[in-house]
Amino acid sequence: MALARRAILQGLGAGVVAGLAGQPARAAPVALDGPPRLDWVVSEDEALAWHRFKDSNGPALTGNESWRSFLGFLEDRLKAFGCVDVRRAPWSFKRLVTSLWPDDSKWSLVSNGARVRVANYGANCGVTGPKGVTAPLVLWDDARKPDVAGKIVVYRPTPRPDVRIAFSESDYEGSTPFDSWPVEGKPVPQAQGGTHSISSVVWDEMTATSTFVTAMRDARPAGVVFAMNLNRAATAGLYTFGVPSDYDFPSVYVDRTVGDTVVEDARQGRTATLRVEGERVDSEAYQLIAFLPGRDYGSDRDEQVQLRTHTDGPSISQDDGALGLLGVVKYMSHIPRAERPRTLMIELDCRHFMPGAERAWAAQDYFAKTPHARDKIVGMIAMEHLGQIEYVFDGEEIRPSGRSLPTWIYTNQNQQLVDVALKAAKDNHLRSAVIRAPGRPGVHGGSQGPWYGMGGGAQALGLPAFGGQGDLGAYWAFSGRIDRFDPRSYRREVATFCQLTGYLMTADLRRLQVPKVPRGF
Repeated sequence: MALARRAILQGLGAGVVAGLAGQPARAAPVALDGPPRLDWVVSEDEALAWHRFKDSNGPALTGNESWRSFLGFLEDRLKAFGCVDVRRAPWSFKRLVTSLWPDDSKWSLVSNGARVRVANYGANCGVTGPKGVTAPLVLWDDARKPDVAGKIVVYRPTPRPDVRIAFSESDYEGSTPFDSWPVEGKPVPQAQGGTHSISSVVWDEMTATSTFVTAMRDARPAGVVFAMNLNRAATAGLYTFGVPSDYDFPSVYVDRTVGDTVVEDARQGRTATLRVEGERVDSEAYQLIAFLPGRDYGSDRDEQVQLRTHTDGPSISQDDGALGLLGVVKYMSHIPRAERPRTLMIELDCRHFMPGAERAWAAQDYFAKTPHARDKIVGMIAMEHLGQIEYVFDGEEIRPSGRSLPTWIYTNQNQQLVDVALKAAKDNHLRSAVIRAPGRPGVHGGSQGPWYGMGGGAQALGLPAFGGQGDLGAYWAFSGRIDRFDPRSYRREVATFCQLTGYLMTADLRRLQVPKVPRGF
């Protein structure tokens, strides 16, 4: 019996793979933190099917039809894979409803008498009637701030190199080779920023617009036009992040070409008409909670590993961390309950793209409303932004760079956890993986930046954790649909996190020294 139990536990990492690109698997004994069995890992075909279903209704924004369909699918699948005590932690809110890209029928901009192309409306902005609001244009100047009351402000972001570096080019603990996409083995640049990816540029521009909304809240502008420095493809359907709370003036995004025209009109003091028609409707939000029970579930001996992500976002993979965790749950469901050392507690959040994001809905958090829900949690796994392709600018288009988009894997300031993360990435042939332990110097002695992603809270809780996410870039926009999804990368990311979850399910976590680190790292 002891031998059988040990063999099943080793199934957490059994079945060595030659790679996750279709190569045959071969049986071999491995340690518990070794590669997972390929026949238990979600296949590329199933991954495509899951993502096609998600994509079929467009962006999943909390409360809309696409989100409700997505959550229904996740709930059904979690139950099918053996999860119990599945519950919804709900509340009501008002959400903005207008036309969604590429349907621009409810938002427009006429500058100096000429209608110009609009890339998207601003998240949670104010709305107008069908005639819009007409007012003089004024160009924003950080050095000589103009009076914007009653005017339509044209804002062009100024590049912020420090923001770009912190997001995508910080130091790290280790990495796997930067490989090519879609055909592996072609020569590719190995420097972190070697391809001039759009990711850090888009992050810089987009977050600047969110910050500007905050600056304008009390200034009483008639509206705001975000005249981006981005090309047409990168701006198409761009959605504001960090997500602002509701504000009372309309706003729209335009690309750099249109922006040049509007900026000049503002310099000349010309007039524009800005229109964002819509309404705020009562909607239901909820966090989805479920448990894949371990052998001690329901008893005082039970220990739990929390799996968490968000379920709302504008593109195919901004919010597909839930499908990543679903892949982990599917894998672990092959192990009999009696042989699962710890329970998996699944928390699927919905507040990431709600007005004001998580901070505005802190009182509605499942853990705030259920004070003892964390009592049994001993570790955390977080996933988001999976199966992504790296893009570069190409005139007014964007195109794949030819290199796999980096996957960032975050963990605590503990060398054992760092080593486990790097080993899992290598074991599962995860290309372009960058391992970071924020809060301590990296391999080159520099800052590893903040912990981005849904697992950052584990640091403040002092929980051993692994968090994974892609570098984004082409996925902050409604235009990031199924044609930008890479099932091979997704499968390798899921396999890597099956291995990391197996580690947290079986390791003696009491022996790990995991410092509590303030949020911000």
